[in-house]
Amino acid sequence: MDFKQATAQEAEDWMETIGEKPYRARQVRSWVFTKGVSDFAQMTDLSKSFRETIAHKAIVTQIKEVKRDVSVDGTIKFLFGLDDGNTIESVYMPGADRVTLCISTQVGCKLNCKFCLTGKNGFMRNLSSAEIVDQLIQVKNRVPGGRVTNIVLMGMGEPLDNYDATVKALRIFTEPDLNLIGGRKITLSTAGVAPAIVRLADDFSKVKLAISLNAPTNEKRNQIMPINKKYPIETLMAALKKWPLPHGRRITFEYVMLGGFNDSDADAAELGKITRLVPSKINLIPYNPCPGLPFERPSTERVEKFRSALIKNHHTVTVRESRGGDILASCGQLRQAVKEAPSSTP
Repeated sequence: MDFKQATAQEAEDWMETIGEKPYRARQVRSWVFTKGVSDFAQMTDLSKSFRETIAHKAIVTQIKEVKRDVSVDGTIKFLFGLDDGNTIESVYMPGADRVTLCISTQVGCKLNCKFCLTGKNGFMRNLSSAEIVDQLIQVKNRVPGGRVTNIVLMGMGEPLDNYDATVKALRIFTEPDLNLIGGRKITLSTAGVAPAIVRLADDFSKVKLAISLNAPTNEKRNQIMPINKKYPIETLMAALKKWPLPHGRRITFEYVMLGGFNDSDADAAELGKITRLVPSKINLIPYNPCPGLPFERPSTERVEKFRSALIKNHHTVTVRESRGGDILASCGQLRQAVKEAPSSTP
């Protein structure tokens, strides 16, 4: 039994199996999720005998901070160590009106998108739901005021390739009694695992959905995103049409602009046609250069011309502000760091 990956009902049911009252689960979960305590011995308002009992029968997963890098813009990239020696990265991005945490769902990634560092070292394993959830808890314990207002599942890995653990984490994040974060404050970004999008529409559609599109045609998308060969744009769009959208809600299309590859006027026109198929908005992301990858950032003028072309055709378009580029914390720059990285924590 791992309290950090058990829902309220699961924790209460488990308490009954060891002869304890269900309310005991709420007491322990308050320590785990609200106070960030993982050691049963430190749960001092519980009786010593009860703490000893559950210490022999249950665990609380805790990832360990190995290193942190702080950007000039206030972004913090955390390197967390896992029990098996692997590492993951999470990125904390404070802003004027919101504080966003970018969370990982896998160690590495299988998808091998050509503009992203994460997949360069290959895929090691999926994260457990506890390891996904604990990124929020550990970061909140380490930042000013413990404040995180938004979560984006845009870190290392493809969330829908780790479907069960991701959905379990989403359920725990949004449990009302924990008061961690609401579903509307969570964005799940996927490269387009079409069957899983349809499944998620039935299982957990409380979150906002973002699609990492990055090319307007199958020909170009195949070159930079191998997943498109399995789930081409037509299949992806058919899946998105099944996503339930309450009034006023839209799907976000994320579009990494690669200088000289997908940023022409013709690309803008094609992108406009595709995104018109579902209620949507477009988030342009000028490429953040990565060591060892062949792409370049488009000029500011090219980004503006691309954006203007879409706006003239009545699309809602934003250009994502680059955050943490100086510490390799921007979109596409996360990667499994070397295990021997020195700690910069006190």
